Amino acid sequence: MKNKYPHIFEPMTIRRMTVKNRIVMTPMGTNYGEQNGEMSFLHINYYEQRAKGGTGLLIVENASVDSPQGSNGTTQLRIDLDNYIPRLFKLCENVHKHGACIAIQLNHAGASAMSSRIGMQPVSASDVPSKAGGEIPRPLEKDEIMHIVKKYGEAAKRAQICGFDAVEIHAGHSYLISQFLSPVYNDRTDEFGGSIENRTRFCRMIIDEVRSQIGPHMPIMLRLSADEFVKGGNTLEDTLKYLEYLNDEVDIFDVSCGLNDSIQYQIDANYMKDGWRSYMAKAVKEKFGKPVISMGNYRDPQVVEDTLARGDCDLIGMGRGLIAEP
Repeated sequence: MKNKYPHIFEPMTIRRMTVKNRIVMTPMGTNYGEQNGEMSFLHINYYEQRAKGGTGLLIVENASVDSPQGSNGTTQLRIDLDNYIPRLFKLCENVHKHGACIAIQLNHAGASAMSSRIGMQPVSASDVPSKAGGEIPRPLEKDEIMHIVKKYGEAAKRAQICGFDAVEIHAGHSYLISQFLSPVYNDRTDEFGGSIENRTRFCRMIIDEVRSQIGPHMPIMLRLSADEFVKGGNTLEDTLKYLEYLNDEVDIFDVSCGLNDSIQYQIDANYMKDGWRSYMAKAVKEKFGKPVISMGNYRDPQVVEDTLARGDCDLIGMGRGLIAEP
């Protein structure tokens, strides 16, 4: 296999993380988390199977940095308190035994949270729902924004203590950071709204806080919706502009796309062809010269090999394929 697909099986080092091949398991909710936000042993086993199967880098599904306000589901993982460290430590230990690297995605749901679950009105950049017909959120006050920034940093520090090789900040897919970045959701008139610089300010502060907590050796990944595919949303061109404000301290761009109202692009409809999104990753890589992950219906290993060989991206994200066959 290594002779047939040399680019897939080439190792890669980013800061102090060396990934043994170019295949990344993308973060996908499993409903395996305990009701209290802890990892179950069923859950740990699920990730361990993918490590055993040979995946180079696993990105654990989104973990809440501030519950209940930032919660995204009844069985979502949490990383907002120290009592979640032991099971996450066990997960990292089990995955590392098989030579895989592991990252965890840090997230705040913002307006994508539901009041029936969290017991309060969801929050966001503005009072714009995260999807058509969704609940109307409450705009965050400045002191609340500063609190959430701090929670991201604390969560990243916990991830480092647990033994994760990298952290991923989720800045796409209609979650809170995305709600600040996107003109679809953000109509603020203070320093967090309006211009590109202002809309990126919240994310910039989170990146800086995370870096200050984890130090210089651990990679930071940023997941983004490179093209939002909704009217009035960020296009790929807009994203390349706003990333100029976020590029510092990001080591890997995880280039996704779509919002809640363009879900067929965010979670690829199966009729989309293999690797259809790679042009977005390529554009980000060409502009910033940093490692990028591309995902999007990668099913045929030859397409994966060719995409890597062309230099469109450095790592290939796979989702449903790894659920079906670890």
